[in-house]
Amino acid sequence: MPSPVSGRLPMLQPQEVIVAKLLPTIRSRLAKELLHTYKMKQVDVAHSMGVTQAAVSHYNTQSRGVDQDMVRRFPEIKVFVDKLADRIAHGLSRPEQISQINEFCSNLMLTARFCDYHKSLGDIDPTCAACFAAPPKP
Repeated sequence: MPSPVSGRLPMLQPQEVIVAKLLPTIRSRLAKELLHTYKMKQVDVAHSMGVTQAAVSHYNTQSRGVDQDMVRRFPEIKVFVDKLADRIAHGLSRPEQISQINEFCSNLMLTARFCDYHKSLGDIDPTCAACFAAPPKP
């Protein structure tokens, strides 16, 4: 969405893309997986994920969360969420969830595909390599 002041797209930091796009996608898919595959109640999913029951309800109805472009570009999200849901259903603690989600996001952010996605969202020079001291991972 163009800025009302300049008519240009905003310049987002990569971390903003994680917060605005990736984390909601992970949470939404995770909530749905726990609800449907593991038959957990919304209140139990909310407690296990550290979110409100209302958030789980929104994730379940897809009124919040999944960015389909993210899912299409990064098929590893589904694999990660499926494994994480299984671990949560079998007692994975919230600190361990945080650690695993953080590691997943950090690794994804260091790929060339994430860099291309980031560039597509804002006013960023196509030759930008600001995030990488060395070339990004494929």
